[in-house]
Amino acid sequence: MPSMQQRYYDILMERVRNDRFPSGQLLNRLEATIFSSEQMIEYMDMLLEKVDESWYPSGELLDRIDRMLRLAAVAA
Repeated sequence: MPSMQQRYYDILMERVRNDRFPSGQLLNRLEATIFSSEQMIEYMDMLLEKVDESWYPSGELLDRIDRMLRLAAVAA
């Protein structure tokens, strides 16, 4: 059985994944639940998919990707 943290993360990921334009608040909450490199990779993949699906991705999503890439680089 997954941990409570993993369950919460999974619920938020599902909501964000299914929302064409997820709110900044939901994305912030999801980012705050990331505890593992696997979760970070899954989250980044999802953000990249959202950007790839749009001809005009939001600046907010692009900024999040930049920020998360910088965080990942510092952690490495």
